[in-house]
Amino acid sequence: MRQYTITAVPKRVNKTGYDVVIVGAGLAGLYAAIHLDESLSCAVITKESILSCNSSLAQGGIAAAVDLSDSPEKHLEDTLKAGAGVSDERLARLMVEKGPEEISILEDLGVVFDMDVSGQKYITREGGHRNKRVLHCGGDSTGSHIIEVISARVRARQNVHILEDHFLVDIISNRGENKACGIVTFSKGEYTFMASNNVIIASGGIGGIYRNTTNQKGITADGIAAAMRAGAECRDMEFVQFHPTAFYDVPEGTAPFLISEAVRGEGGILRNPRGEAFMKDRHPMQDLAPRDVVAREIFREMKEHSSQYIYLDISSKSRSFLSERFPFIFKSCLERGIDISRDLITVAPVQHYFMGGIATDEFGRSNIQGLYACGEAACTGVHGANRLASNSLLECLVFSRQSSMHINSTGKNPIPEAGISFSDLPVYEGAVISLEREIQENMQEHCGIIRNEEGLQKALGSVSAVMKKLDGHSLEPPVQTRIQNMAIVAGGIINAALKRKSNAGAHYREDL
Repeated sequence: MRQYTITAVPKRVNKTGYDVVIVGAGLAGLYAAIHLDESLSCAVITKESILSCNSSLAQGGIAAAVDLSDSPEKHLEDTLKAGAGVSDERLARLMVEKGPEEISILEDLGVVFDMDVSGQKYITREGGHRNKRVLHCGGDSTGSHIIEVISARVRARQNVHILEDHFLVDIISNRGENKACGIVTFSKGEYTFMASNNVIIASGGIGGIYRNTTNQKGITADGIAAAMRAGAECRDMEFVQFHPTAFYDVPEGTAPFLISEAVRGEGGILRNPRGEAFMKDRHPMQDLAPRDVVAREIFREMKEHSSQYIYLDISSKSRSFLSERFPFIFKSCLERGIDISRDLITVAPVQHYFMGGIATDEFGRSNIQGLYACGEAACTGVHGANRLASNSLLECLVFSRQSSMHINSTGKNPIPEAGISFSDLPVYEGAVISLEREIQENMQEHCGIIRNEEGLQKALGSVSAVMKKLDGHSLEPPVQTRIQNMAIVAGGIINAALKRKSNAGAHYREDL
């Protein structure tokens, strides 16, 4: 795998420098920016807009042990149990212990959590949680509310520059010293080299390499792939989480919207095409079993009944309760002719979250000096083989702040003078959209909820063929570079799935 994908020498390369460069403007990236010392200059780049991040889609909320009946120890037990024995217990403990503190920080920044009739925080329960510990804002619009508050705070910081519509091309590193030196971006036909001693990858997950995903359209593993090319170690790549209940039958080309697990937390029941509540016989926690369990059982019901979906029934709750508790879901379903207070909701599992990623420690550090990662692009190990519901936003908060605190502690250093070298290779002129679809179809078919070696080998052969077609060519950003990124990460996932010979959490092979 070559280090850089930069195309044949361009006419102009803009050059600039920052103390810190953050790739990604979701919660992890913005929260890292807001906790940097104000003496440090910082650029936050995103290839689209701030509102195009996955964080803005988060419905259920943030898990934290803030209720008197709960504790970080109980939260840890549920996290480790969902992680199927693969989690890093030390870092998972750090995450849950810092949870209540992060909630307080959010409130100090201006985030307002929903309250119950007594004026206390409204706390609910989701799959895999034995206690009520999920806080939310605006009913089922937690992510967008938090992003709105945090982005406004970041924009007010004089030391932070938000650069939208900037595509990450490459991470520039000194292989001899194993040190990050900055990044190259592409925007409006021009390249920019941003020199920096500190690069934080907070670019999100891998959803775009699957045909069906809840992720924003632009989430195509670019940050993870660039880090892999730079020599960053990755881990847990085989663990891809499918959300059990995405709304079925959305317009083609539109990302399915989630029916939050909080719906089941409020009493929603999963039913097969015959109307039978099947989860009561499949797991002690029934409809609130961990996501990997629920997704597999739904998949089996769909296969048994030759159906593309099953049903979620929340008709036990009143229309007024549902429209207030789940305003986005209620409105979105109603627009599609479904009144969830009396009608069954058509749902099916869909790719949702990536537990793997760039291997990091408790401060977000990778194996490359100066290269950090946080949020879904990182693998701290806290999620193990299966992320516990609503732990994703908590992980963003805890470890992005940890990264910033570590950078702050290193002090202000001279921005590196490193240069960049461009490849002198012919530009790839073949069709690329067909390659993108080939990756997505193979990942959906062979590297999904239930896998086997024959299918994984077929997918690996297909992805390897894509890489071979692109190899030896300079790649034009963003489209050609994006497709190479997809192929690199898809290959990493498939190889990890082939190497793991035992089932755990979201990795389930029927041939083992």
